Order: sequence, then structure tokens, then C-alpha cells
Amino acid sequence: MKLEDIIDSMLGKDIFIVSVKEVLRQNLVRIVVDAERHISLDKTAEIAKKIRESKEIRELFPDGVRIEVSTPGVTAPLEYMYQYKKNIGRKLNILLQGELKNNIRGILKEVKSEGIHVISNGKRIQFYPFDEIRKATVQVSF
Repeated sequence: MKLEDIIDSMLGKDIFIVSVKEVLRQNLVRIVVDAERHISLDKTAEIAKKIRESKEIRELFPDGVRIEVSTPGVTAPLEYMYQYKKNIGRKLNILLQGELKNNIRGILKEVKSEGIHVISNGKRIQFYPFDEIRKATVQVSF
């Protein structure tokens, strides 16, 4: 069984792996996880401990391993439908396929299986299919 499959089996059905990176010379595994709901720092520590103490990981790394678990940063691009759902009501910056200069900024209102509905330019609701979105990020407001 490969490392990512072992980790995935320990996360449960509501937490998803975004990436797994092994740094062999440091005996380190960095895991980025995400979910439709907020994942607390305590939860990432709990996940790291569960993975580190598992029989499968101890067998894979008999000399020990450091496990780092984090969530994507607030500026990380949205890649999965659950990430869009988690950000309904927030401002997005969207770059469409083929568009070089025109970013779309608006509030994410709805997520469908084919794409998203965004309010931009005041009250105009626009639909953007996922296959036309090159990159979407949440705009951080302070």
C-alpha cells in the first residue's frame, strides 16, 4: 500500500488530502489536508499523531518519521468543489482560460456540479463553468 493511501484511510470521509510530500533525507512527511468545514490546529495535531503512531507508518519508517499536517494557506488557489463550497459568501478573484489581463472579482453565491455563480459588478449574477476557470483565489479582507 502506498503512503498516500495509508494516510487517506486514516482521515475519514470528510477530510481530503491536498498533497503528500516525503523529504527522505530529513525523515519527514508533509501532508496538506482540507475539508468543506474549517480544520482547527488541534485537529491537524490529532491527525499527525494518529498517522505517526499507526502500525503501517511505523513499518514504512522503522527508524522513525516526523509528520507535519497543515491546511492550504488562505491564498492557495481553489482546486476542488468542496473548497468552493466552503467559501460561499466570500470574495473571489477569478482568472478565466484565455484571459490575459481581465480578472473577475465577485462574491461566490452558489456552487453547482458544473461551475459557480458569482455576483460581480454590483448585482449581476454570472455563471462560470469549472472548465473555464484557470485559477480562483479567495480575496482576503482585513
